Amino acid sequence: MLRLHVFNTGWVSRRERELYVGGGSAVRTLPVLSFVIAHPRGLLVFDTGLNAAFATHPWRYTGALGLLLGRFRSSPGLNLAAQMRANGLPPEEVTHVLVSHLHYDHSGDLRAFPRAQLLVTREEWQAVQSPFPRWRGYLATEYSGLAFTLLDFPPYDGETSQRALSGGDYGLDILDDGALILVPTFGHTHGHQSLLVFLPHGVVLLAGDAAYVREGYNAPAAQPRAQAPDSAWRSIVGLRALARGDPQAIIVPAHDDSMLRGLDRPDIVLAG
Repeated sequence: MLRLHVFNTGWVSRRERELYVGGGSAVRTLPVLSFVIAHPRGLLVFDTGLNAAFATHPWRYTGALGLLLGRFRSSPGLNLAAQMRANGLPPEEVTHVLVSHLHYDHSGDLRAFPRAQLLVTREEWQAVQSPFPRWRGYLATEYSGLAFTLLDFPPYDGETSQRALSGGDYGLDILDDGALILVPTFGHTHGHQSLLVFLPHGVVLLAGDAAYVREGYNAPAAQPRAQAPDSAWRSIVGLRALARGDPQAIIVPAHDDSMLRGLDRPDIVLAG
């Protein structure tokens, strides 16, 4: 059975107004999620979360970038590869690592999967090659020297999530079996992507940072500091359309697992 495993690799503290336009000044502590899909043909990862360094020396690891972009922290043993081993999911059996984008809270454990095919969008790879990537949330130490497969999507019309959910006729079918479909959700970064997972008991959209928290797509509310604000808004509207078009669909941002708490489904496993 296709099964989704959800791991928390650390935490970040942000004011609500940093998460969505219209938010207040209250500080929220949010998870930094990674996902492993157990497929009959192997294990696939969506986002690798924080590097193990965030458990011991986060400021030395990120430098001033950590103060600028958010206060991330972790604990020993919470990096994705370590948690996978503890839960009987060998990192050596991962065939694909799908990366929503290459910000350091999503790419921290990329080097733990040397046998896997690494997939990012062409636009995202171009973004990390442009000047001053560090000040836009990219740490070259996490991805430099790795071989990526660069993905090209069909022309984007702002309705990708809704179309992919309703008919599976848009996006990139990773294993050519209709179970895992990558869709572009550009905006947070120029090459951001999300993953539709068609589980036995319903579809889940792993949204990455297309929305930080569920308030972002429920309202909907624009995302502060998006690299491409117009595209980010279209992606958020697409997430809302997906949620309204199929009330059973579950949308999981990378920093909000509240919609999974208390969920009784054999095809979704929350670690810890």
